[in-house]
Amino acid sequence: MDDEATDVVHRAERIVWAAGWRLREDHVLQQLAHTRGLACARLEPRSEVIQLVTYDGQHLGHVRREGPPGPGGRWMAVPKDGTPRDGAYASAMAAAVALAAACGKAPGKRG
Repeated sequence: MDDEATDVVHRAERIVWAAGWRLREDHVLQQLAHTRGLACARLEPRSEVIQLVTYDGQHLGHVRREGPPGPGGRWMAVPKDGTPRDGAYASAMAAAVALAAACGKAPGKRG
């Protein structure tokens, strides 16, 4: 296969991957739409590595694990705009709480 054909195939693969990601994200957000307070759900049911985060059903972003699971792992908070927040957190919930705070959402606070 020549370079141009390879490039076309790679671009098509990226489009399909992005569409699949978006479909999974939409499905998970539908599941979280009627939740109250802070909620997290796995983007991929078989893996906890990326979890979507909502507050009162509003999509805030996601948290993702960087590194191995367990004590050496850390979690990052990523708002909807895709810009990772500074800091690393010991758990998915700690990263979700930080994400909610950065978005002006906190337990007991509405708005």
